Amino acid sequence: MTWKKKWMIGLVLTAALVLLLLVGSGFVQRTDVVLTGYEVSADGRTLTLDVSLPTSMGYVRAYRDEGGGVRPHYLHFYSTFGGLNSSFGAQSRFTLPLGEQDDAVLFYRGGGGYALVLEKDEATGQWTIPETQAP
Repeated sequence: MTWKKKWMIGLVLTAALVLLLLVGSGFVQRTDVVLTGYEVSADGRTLTLDVSLPTSMGYVRAYRDEGGGVRPHYLHFYSTFGGLNSSFGAQSRFTLPLGEQDDAVLFYRGGGGYALVLEKDEATGQWTIPETQAP
């Protein structure tokens, strides 16, 4: 094999590894996301969540809801694409559709555990931050 072929193979492998790192980072779950604010739409059909990270490293780009409807919303958040501190695709505000029976929003904390961040008061129908989460 000539040195040109070896150089080209090395270049292709390096490019593939860099691409894998940049794209692959966007599929890493964030288990440290915190709720910084929320707003319920006037018709009660959507809940807008403002989130952030407690550290200065990293950003959130998306969430996946594994609940809703007649169950609580179990939210899993994901890192941005592009590496450890890339802001490519970063978001801090997400809109969650609500059903009439929805009564809680939980954030994934890793290891199969969730933290309750919002709950709907049965008596008033208002969404509130649980006392264990309130500052």
